[in-house]
Amino acid sequence: MYLKRIFSALWRGLKFAAQDTSVTLAVLAISILALPSHADILISPQRAILTDDVRQAVISLHNPGTDPRAYRLSWVERRVTEDGQVLSLKDGENPRSITSMVRFSPRRVIIQPGQTQTVRLEYRPPADLKPGEYRSHLRIGMEPIADKNGNSGGTEVMRGEKEGISFRLDALMSFSVPIFVRHGAGGAEVKISAVEPVINKQDGPGVPALKVTLSRGGEFGAYGRLMVYRQLNASAPVELIGEAGSVALYAEVSGHTRMINLRPDASLTPGSWVRVTYEGVGEERGRVFAEQTFQLGK
Repeated sequence: MYLKRIFSALWRGLKFAAQDTSVTLAVLAISILALPSHADILISPQRAILTDDVRQAVISLHNPGTDPRAYRLSWVERRVTEDGQVLSLKDGENPRSITSMVRFSPRRVIIQPGQTQTVRLEYRPPADLKPGEYRSHLRIGMEPIADKNGNSGGTEVMRGEKEGISFRLDALMSFSVPIFVRHGAGGAEVKISAVEPVINKQDGPGVPALKVTLSRGGEFGAYGRLMVYRQLNASAPVELIGEAGSVALYAEVSGHTRMINLRPDASLTPGSWVRVTYEGVGEERGRVFAEQTFQLGK
């Protein structure tokens, strides 16, 4: 629906200005958080943490496609609200920005098909830096570069014909990778403050789910996945019946609520035991931030 509204707006101006029967459009402002894989680029890792002991990091950008891709890198500032919204901030609005203490290079890359480009980051803390967690986001924005067919080099999201004019709509995607600086002593304190069995009707007619609320304290944020295990009785095996990955608790929020869909065959029968854990991933792999075990009422 979003792309259809964009196209409708562009079409009203295009049909009067078109000089040819074949037109390519480029949408320049589609921005998403970094994903582990995408049709046009593979980004690894999806986040980086710099500390007083680890002052350098590398982000790898891989082009799995058949055409060259061009990207420009720059800092952007984001803030996450308690309800999970990601807000864009203007220059100077982020008191925890790292742009003055972290350098990166290169700032523009052209990646050939099948090739990988590394981006290096270096952390240089100022002498008067106060302890705590700081964060900015590294924006990796696609730039137009003509491919072998003369197209813009963006991601094709729509093509067709209307009123005798054939068109192709390309999106120039951008990706945002959070970069953290953790200075001084500190940590994240996470608790599972509420677990509620519900029926999630957002993904169809309704599937069994758990509504899990996490509470965060401490100086740093946390990043992990929520896991749901079930044991029907004392002699039954423990089963993994639900999982929600990429659950981030940023330092500016005190909590987060996530819906975890359960396996369709994994009914929460009375008397069974359920264990919910928030487990670290990436640099926090192997750490269990919080867990809660309870028995369903008979």
